[in-house]
Amino acid sequence: MKKFNYTMNHKADEAYMAKMCHEGWAAVSLVEGVWTFESCRPDQYTFRVCYLRGKSNAEVEALKRSLAAQGIEFVSRYSFWAIFRSEHAFELYTPEEELAVIEKIRRPMLVGSVISWLAFLLVLLLALKVSAWFWVLCVLVAVYAGMCVCLGTSYTRLLHRLKQENRSLR
Repeated sequence: MKKFNYTMNHKADEAYMAKMCHEGWAAVSLVEGVWTFESCRPDQYTFRVCYLRGKSNAEVEALKRSLAAQGIEFVSRYSFWAIFRSEHAFELYTPEEELAVIEKIRRPMLVGSVISWLAFLLVLLLALKVSAWFWVLCVLVAVYAGMCVCLGTSYTRLLHRLKQENRSLR
């Protein structure tokens, strides 16, 4: 079965996979918001998403082997992410590591937001002063800037929520 669901962060991906697994559907791949599922027993799997940016192919393969030795199966890779599943509960990160990963993702999104909105203003000026053809580029830059803002906001909220949860656990 295929379904479209575009989420704004990897924890939302995990929540979506858990919801679908609860309904008897296990994720087998994700490509640009299009999920592919196969039938499974309700709540058969725990799914986790791992951030791979900066890891070499050799490091990714070593990670897969290490997790496979623990009964954790590699499911799919998308962009800088990999999906893993297991029939037992597991975590890929400690709470501190999770916060560090989120901060690593969040920072470039915030910088990208500022830079892309500045680029939008420049292209808008070109569209107004030079040629109407720049409107096409203007729209594309605005869409990119909007995505950066949405992703940056999503990861900022996630960071604050997880920090709050970590404080309440202590």
